[in-house]
Amino acid sequence: HRDLHSFPTRRSSDLPIAWRTLWITTFCLTLSFTTWFMVSAIVVKLTGIGFKFTPQELFWLNAMPGLAAGTLRIIHTFLIPVFGTRKTVTVSTLLLAIPAVGWGFAVTNPNTSYSTFMILAFLAGLGGGNFSSFMPSTSLFFPKTKQGTALGIQAGIGNFGVSLVQFVTPAILGLALVGTPQTF
Repeated sequence: HRDLHSFPTRRSSDLPIAWRTLWITTFCLTLSFTTWFMVSAIVVKLTGIGFKFTPQELFWLNAMPGLAAGTLRIIHTFLIPVFGTRKTVTVSTLLLAIPAVGWGFAVTNPNTSYSTFMILAFLAGLGGGNFSSFMPSTSLFFPKTKQGTALGIQAGIGNFGVSLVQFVTPAILGLALVGTPQTF
């Protein structure tokens, strides 16, 4: 498998690698957006399932992933040139498991502290940060004539993660894949 550093020039013979990279990074970007926006889908249900947070606390929980993502995007700008596409996409996607699993456990215990939720909300912002390295890496693999199409596919399908999480999260809270089901 080739990585960013082995692409001194973009040739048409490199397009199969470029398309494979596009589909992998697009799938990972969908997971990123899902993780990033899951907090907004969960926060609106927290008081209904037994958490005693104030409206201000809920606001900050909802705002934290966006604040984290904005900060992490600065860091992500430098990851592809330093570590390459494969390592950056792999590690940053695997890190999404921490907030996803953490929120799964946190909502099952009404005694979970507000600070724990804030840390998990910050970690959910990892998904928003990924955008700043996944999209530019796609440009590196495609010739200029195909970059617009590739970036359009990646952004369009990647943003599907937002709709997916808004639709699926309430059902997952009710199923309780971890702990006991939460009823609203």
